[in-house]
Amino acid sequence: MMVHASLVTLFEGVRNLPYDTAAAYDAEGLRAQGRGNCVAKAALLAEELGALEVPCRTVSWEYELPLLVDVQQRLGFRTDIHTAVQAHVGGRWVLVDATHDPPLDALGLPVGRWDGRSATEPAYRPIGPRVVLGQKGPGSEQLQEAGERIGRQVEATRPELITQYRDELNALFEGCRQGREPLPMRDGDGPLASKA
Repeated sequence: MMVHASLVTLFEGVRNLPYDTAAAYDAEGLRAQGRGNCVAKAALLAEELGALEVPCRTVSWEYELPLLVDVQQRLGFRTDIHTAVQAHVGGRWVLVDATHDPPLDALGLPVGRWDGRSATEPAYRPIGPRVVLGQKGPGSEQLQEAGERIGRQVEATRPELITQYRDELNALFEGCRQGREPLPMRDGDGPLASKA
């Protein structure tokens, strides 16, 4: 029981750090900045679970970007690659996804809750295989192809649109953390879209 409580406390400490797509991209940067993207949060979680001698591995998958800000409709890409952790507990590998901090629940984004034993809900629903990074196996080529396709789509998108998207998205996240009600999108059909 004590072990599970320690794992939950550790998980919540990483999960509660603000998710920010423009901040840290690795565990060291996340420690320094106190906020980071999914890759940074997964790396820090894996390091800290590893320090408690819990075997971990990093997994990634392609997902559809949730439509949260208007500028997204002008981007040349609709998907991205997500990274999270699998921990070996109770004799099996379970997903432990600490990506979204609790205030982001106001946007309809899944916020991981972990009991130290069973899998968390993924931050983003996979639209392809979950792939263990660093291992050749089922889906690894498909994920690599998805990453290359997304890379080409990002390169074909005007840089100022990507900057605007990143800035508006992170401002939306920060507003949720400050208790501001998210504004509905002007057009589109995302979770914040007006349903007039």
